[in-house]
Amino acid sequence: MLCFALCQEHSLRFDGNGDYVLIQDHFDLDLTQNYTLEAWIFPESFDWLCGIISKYHTPASHGYVLRLTSQSPYTGISFDETETNTGILYSGQWFHIAAVKETGQRRLYVNGTEYSLSGNPLNTSANTDPLRIGSDYGDRYFHGKIDEIRLWNIPRTETDIISTMETTLTGNEDGLVAYYSFNEGTGDTLHDNSGNSHTGIIRGNPTWADGYNLSGLSGDLNFDDVLNIYDTVILAAIMLGMEDGTDIQINTADTNQDGIIDIADLVLLIQWILDIDGHARSPVQKAKYFIQDRSVVLQTDGEIAGLQIELSHPVEIMDQKLPLSWAWKQSGEKIIAYSLDGSSLQPGTLFLLDENVKIDHFTVADWSSNSKKIHAVVIPEEFNLSSFPNPFNPVNHIAFKLESSSFIDISLFNTKGQKINTILHETKNSGPHQMQWRPSSLSSGTYFLQISDGANKQTKKVILLK
Repeated sequence: MLCFALCQEHSLRFDGNGDYVLIQDHFDLDLTQNYTLEAWIFPESFDWLCGIISKYHTPASHGYVLRLTSQSPYTGISFDETETNTGILYSGQWFHIAAVKETGQRRLYVNGTEYSLSGNPLNTSANTDPLRIGSDYGDRYFHGKIDEIRLWNIPRTETDIISTMETTLTGNEDGLVAYYSFNEGTGDTLHDNSGNSHTGIIRGNPTWADGYNLSGLSGDLNFDDVLNIYDTVILAAIMLGMEDGTDIQINTADTNQDGIIDIADLVLLIQWILDIDGHARSPVQKAKYFIQDRSVVLQTDGEIAGLQIELSHPVEIMDQKLPLSWAWKQSGEKIIAYSLDGSSLQPGTLFLLDENVKIDHFTVADWSSNSKKIHAVVIPEEFNLSSFPNPFNPVNHIAFKLESSSFIDISLFNTKGQKINTILHETKNSGPHQMQWRPSSLSSGTYFLQISDGANKQTKKVILLK
């Protein structure tokens, strides 16, 4: 059931094994010349020719049929034996399907967009078969949720379909011969809201479930009343231009309601899903990146939760260095990366950049719903690291110079190259710096100081005498 007010939306969930709705034959339902079949579907798995709407259940009865495709992995739509390509449908997402026959021609729309059909169309004819929802000929059962079934004896236009696909019908619309809004939510009967009394009887054991939802749960892009990984997949696809999204999905995708769909919206959605308190995380005050020997190196003073990058032209990045707990997605020149488990990105190398490509835009987002455009900075050739006196005891003075504000690490290593401890690990402003170091727990010997900004290193030998 579609709903603008505060009401409960319902659908039927079919388990793919003997579940369907049976509507007795009637001449109203013998659609042969011009007709339109509509449904909202939420597939959970895909199999060969699983039925959505079918009036073809005995040999050569030649009734109309709307179902999944015959081609593996069965993620397309078949309408009267003509088929779309596969790869159109995905599990865990609501799709609006509209199938139109007009003067012998077939048209198929998914979420208001027309998809081409191939194959020879069925010569549909009147028959005495019942109408089934969720089942095709030979007990090919649909697995997932179905909502808002509409049968018309007219060929609806693309404009007609789009204008009503996300609204509840009155039941009095011209050409409407059967309409099932699934608003019962209980029982074993599906009522025909067109007033034509084509009542459906629920067979098998389908269960009542949440339906396609227009109640506006922010971030719920597949309208199943739950925020989960499926929503992040759709939002990422919209950001990368892989999916257009409906008007309602676009509004829902703007989770922070700032009028822009970007990495901050995706990070906020992940926060909601994982129940992350952004106030407990360190915000990003400063961030920048270097490019050195094709390596893109990030520096930041806070916890980064996501990245959004646009390249000068589309070249696939093959060598990215992000943690396994982060997602990396690219479409053409657009790239997004984000945490899947709540972990923050550490400063360091992100990926290798083709020498013929530039970064046009680079945005980072933290766990506080803040996004920041960052820019490349000039990489310093050296830090002018010095240590005095040398040898020393008990205090050593460490001096270095920065060309720009940088996140700096100064660590101590022994002669075997083993790290002993960290002396400095924080952001420092540009200019000269000097600090005192008192290694009270170290024994006499030779050591090495190493300074690094994530892209560059410099090492200085020091001798401690006690």
